[in-house]
Amino acid sequence: MKSTSLLMMAGLYQPKADIWLKNFDINHEFQNSRNLSGRVPDFAWTRGRNLFWRVDEMACRQEKFIQDQGFFFLPTLDFPMYKGVAPLMSAKQVRIHHQRHHKAYIDKLNTLLVSTPLEGLPLDEVILRSARDPNYKAIFNNAAQHFNHCFFWKSLQPWGTNIPPDLLSALEKQYSSLDKFKEEFERAAVGLFGSGWVWLVYDPIGKNFEVKPLSNAGCPLADGQVPMLTLDVWEHAYYVDYENDRAKFVKGFWEVCDWHWAERQWKFATDQPYREMAYH
Repeated sequence: MKSTSLLMMAGLYQPKADIWLKNFDINHEFQNSRNLSGRVPDFAWTRGRNLFWRVDEMACRQEKFIQDQGFFFLPTLDFPMYKGVAPLMSAKQVRIHHQRHHKAYIDKLNTLLVSTPLEGLPLDEVILRSARDPNYKAIFNNAAQHFNHCFFWKSLQPWGTNIPPDLLSALEKQYSSLDKFKEEFERAAVGLFGSGWVWLVYDPIGKNFEVKPLSNAGCPLADGQVPMLTLDVWEHAYYVDYENDRAKFVKGFWEVCDWHWAERQWKFATDQPYREMAYH
């Protein structure tokens, strides 16, 4: 049984920022990098830009470089890529998945959005507006894959975390035990034919949890549900480390699952008070 408090003390767990759904913003990236380093953001990036022209020049070049790539950009991971996601994914697996597959969806999305009515909209709006429109099928596929991958990276934490008591109690109430929930999730992930995603979602209408296997670029945002956790079961997510043994990859997910990220989504969706993990 892992001790989350020990993970925090060792600096292995960092509270995660929400998925950024808008255009590249240098101040947002700066503040997020300080959060990841454990330092409290105490001033805006613009302050440094105003004081030091060389810093301002560097910032302008960075912004222009990213924005020249298109509206959306490849997010920074919440863990060091060179270490992988132990013990589930090697550094090579993460690098190929993040730098090639995820990036390819973003590059394609930016190309497809040019000169369409969806250009310039936040990512969730692009997904919602393209989900039911056959004219924007390609845009939906790439936009949803971008969001799905962003959420997947947030669902991972090297060596995992303990499940918070409130979320554990809620899952046990619906599934009778955490093991029963895990069995249903694993069954859905292994049984999903072809490529796709398996989600733990909260349904705000039914007010319950649901294990939701979705093929290809399926995204719960399009169905009005609140994503909590996801596992990528496209072959590119595990083939480097596990070849065709999807079941072993799925079983190992619980070793790196970030239950605190899942609880955060659930509590925000249900208007419950939520306190981010602290370092003291």
